[in-house]
This record gives sequence, C-alpha cells and structure tokens, in this order.
Amino acid sequence: MNDAEILSLYPAGYAQARARFLAAAHAAHATIDSQVLSGYTDAAGDALTLDAAYLGPQDASRVLVMLAGTHGSEGYAASPLLTAFLPQAQQRLSQQEDMGVLLVHAVNPYGFAHVMRTNEHNVDLNRNFIDFSKPVPGNPEYQALHALLCPADRGEAGAGAAQAALDAWVAEHGQASFFDALFRGQYEVPEGLIYGGAERQWSNLALQNLAERFLGRARRIAFIDWHTGLGEYGKSFFLCFNEFGGPEWERCCAWWGRDAVETKGGFNGAARPRYSGLVFQGMRRFCAQAEFAGAVIEFGTTPPDATIAGLQLDNRLRFDAALDDARRAALLEQAMESFCPQDPRWRIDVMQEGLAISHRALEGLCAWP
Repeated sequence: MNDAEILSLYPAGYAQARARFLAAAHAAHATIDSQVLSGYTDAAGDALTLDAAYLGPQDASRVLVMLAGTHGSEGYAASPLLTAFLPQAQQRLSQQEDMGVLLVHAVNPYGFAHVMRTNEHNVDLNRNFIDFSKPVPGNPEYQALHALLCPADRGEAGAGAAQAALDAWVAEHGQASFFDALFRGQYEVPEGLIYGGAERQWSNLALQNLAERFLGRARRIAFIDWHTGLGEYGKSFFLCFNEFGGPEWERCCAWWGRDAVETKGGFNGAARPRYSGLVFQGMRRFCAQAEFAGAVIEFGTTPPDATIAGLQLDNRLRFDAALDDARRAALLEQAMESFCPQDPRWRIDVMQEGLAISHRALEGLCAWP
C-alpha cells in the first residue's frame, strides 16, 4: 500500500470503520460473527456491534487472535490495521494448513462510537476480567486520589487547586506509587478513572462467546490486543503478560525481539503497575487448553503526563454536565488527538509497523513446533 491508500483506511467514525472491516471480511471469505450491544446505539441511532472475522479451518490448531477497540476510542487506529491485514492474512493462509486468524473489531463498540475509552457503564474493559465471585482487588490509594484526579469543580480554579494537591501527593509518595495507584485499576469508584466494574461486562461475555465458537480446538494461540497511548510517539510499545522467562515469553521475544518485549512499564522507566483484570488474562482463561503467547501492543501518542490528562478528559466528557456544545466538541477533538492523532506520518508509521508486527506473529505461529 502507498501512503495515500494507508491514510484512506482511517475512518471518520464507528459506522464507517465497521462497514470497511465487514466489507474486507466478506471479500476475504471470512466467517463473520456479529454480537449486538442491546439497548445502545451510535449518534445516528444505529445498532452497536462487536464483529469478528475468522479465516481458515474452524478446527485449526494454531490461531492468531487480534483485538481492536478494547478501549473504544483507540479503535480508530486499530480498526484500519485489522481491515488492511484481512486480505494479507487470507493470502498467507492459502499457503498454510491448520492455521486460523480471528480478528475482533470494536471490543468496546459504545466507546468506539462515542469516542470514549470506557464502555457504556464507564468500565475500563481492560480491568474487567477478574473473578467477580471473589472480593475485588482493593486500591485505597486511588480512593485517596480520586477527588484530585476528577475534581467536583472542573473550572480553572478548582482544577488548579486539585492539580496542586495531586502534585504534592506525588512529591510525598513518589511517581511510581502514583502510576501504580492509577493504572492498576480500581473497583470502588464507578465514576472514577480506570474503573474495572462490579460485574462482568457485555464485552467480556462476548469475547468468551467468540473463544468458545472459534478457539476451542486451538492448541497454540498468538495474541495481540492493539492499543494507543503509551510509548514513544508513533512507535510500538510491548506489554507482554506471559510469565517472565517462561517458554511463551521466550516465544514472544523470538517473534518481536527481546529488546521490544522486555520493557518496563512505559511510565518514565518506572516498573509496571500491578495490573488486574486484563483482557489478555481473560482470553487466556477462555482458551485454557492452548499454549497462549502474546502481548498488549501500544503505539505511542503522548508522554505519560499527557496520557493521564487524556484519561481525565475522557472522564470529563462523560460526567461534566455543565459542558456546552461548543466546548464539548472541542474536547472531543482533543480526546481524539490523544488516541489517534491526525498527523499523517503517525498514521502511516503505525499502519506499516502494525502490519509488520502482525506478520511476524503469523510467521512465528507457523513455525511453532
């Protein structure tokens, strides 16, 4: 693809993204599975769906799984990547037996359609895959910080006072503690940031349905959950959640390079937060019969401080009823820039590198003994 063709794949909205993905899936003769999010629509009143395209024999023992839009607004970058990959995957699978590819579009269709990171209940789906039959993980540090991160007074004076208090907390407790308190997820403040929910969400159940339909016979799974935000601008950043040094970890290093996989947290060199409830962990449980190697892969858009500001902006768009239409539109544009920049060079680089990463996973899966 040339640069113009790449740029033409980036959608203006959820409906266009979905239409293009489904058209590519039909053209590739994929098996399509669409699950409707009942009770919710996009701005035009049309249904919201999680769509999956499966290529290859349905009893394949090796399957590459890629997800787009776990954090809804981040789907604007991942959707064109999946759409572009479909015909390439079809061509590769025509030369390979016992291989499948499962591409999942708009894991969070509500967030995708309404340009929000979280779902219809303000749940961060990438913290929702815990065992809700047990007590939820505690995060008292976040509870102490919530009023500073999401102040009741969002005007200039209130926001400034909250930021000053937040800066004082970070100075006392350290930036690593702050990043951990914020990014590991929390389950006590439903209107807060990175809220993991009080029960399994619709998208969680929908992904289990797909795993049962398409992955029950798989014995080796390569997995990528595409995201944007962390990392160097326009470059990939890997978060592998396989056991460090174990065989699946080593396999990821073989596919993508040890220097890429063996990263820290992406937060100014600090260690990773103690994440809970990741989609990666949930999908691995849904496919317990298989060896499961892969990563959450981010493409950098903003430095950590700006990423946090993006989370706060996303929360304000949902909960600040005082926003007028003009201000809301301006903030939506700002939010979009945080998760899928308009910069043509960023978009071209992300597509080219994303496709290369996808093909390395597919080739690695082919060679998996």
